[in-house]
Amino acid sequence: DYIGFFFQFAFAATAATIVAGTVAERCKMQAYLCYSLFLTGFVYPVIVHAIWSGNGFLTAFRDDPFRGVGVIDFAGSGVVHMTG
Repeated sequence: DYIGFFFQFAFAATAATIVAGTVAERCKMQAYLCYSLFLTGFVYPVIVHAIWSGNGFLTAFRDDPFRGVGVIDFAGSGVVHMTG
């Protein structure tokens, strides 16, 4: 499923680049690359699964949503900006 992969890749890259403007010229390139790999390889997938997946624990589309409410993310911007 290449379309799904590139869709998630674009959002993960966007989440990593949100921080790039903040740390520009304030940290070493190696530190930023380590941060980006950790964010896109671990943090982003966990948050995305929790909210966008039908069986994630934060989604509102379960039979028993988190705290009775869950999360509905409009167009994916909440997950990307919260993660970045």
